[in-house]
Amino acid sequence: MRSSTHNVLLCGMLLLYLPGCGLFGPRDPEPPSQSSLNFNPPTEPSIVIANLQSAIEQKNAANYVACFSDLSKGQPAFVFTPASDAAAQYTSAFENWTLADEQSYFQNLIARSAAQAFSSLSLTPKGTTVTADSVVYGYDYTLVFQHNDPSFPTTARGTLQFTLRVSQSNFWMIQRWVDFKTTDDIAWSHFKGKFSN
Repeated sequence: MRSSTHNVLLCGMLLLYLPGCGLFGPRDPEPPSQSSLNFNPPTEPSIVIANLQSAIEQKNAANYVACFSDLSKGQPAFVFTPASDAAAQYTSAFENWTLADEQSYFQNLIARSAAQAFSSLSLTPKGTTVTADSVVYGYDYTLVFQHNDPSFPTTARGTLQFTLRVSQSNFWMIQRWVDFKTTDDIAWSHFKGKFSN
């Protein structure tokens, strides 16, 4: 009897010292959420633009969509005006473009791109207009997004205009986007039309 009690105590003490499931040890930290990776709180209009560039480079759809005005959060509706030739080519896609369409196109584009494939957005400022409730940025842009459709270009160039507004929580977002075809390359609008579904 004494021997069996001794064995039980000995086994219990050994379990405390053996590296088992680590009930009392520190847990590994949770991986960062997909939407927080390199996303800075957009307390200034310029941070929104940096977040947008980062989201494209990282192919992060959650961060990408977070750069835009969201009607479901009580913000003004997001409005996109495509380049005229893309509007003519992809008429049905651009008939009533919403934030959901913006998200869908970007997710489709990511799905057609290898994980290590190159993507970037280069912007050259063309002017800034500040009003009481908005900031308007103009840029010449070069969008590069490598994908697996050999029939479609991987580079778009043009000029765009972003109108940014501030939310009630003092965060800035892109509320209006106007795209212009200004080079012989396709404009960004063509990417949106092509990968809209």
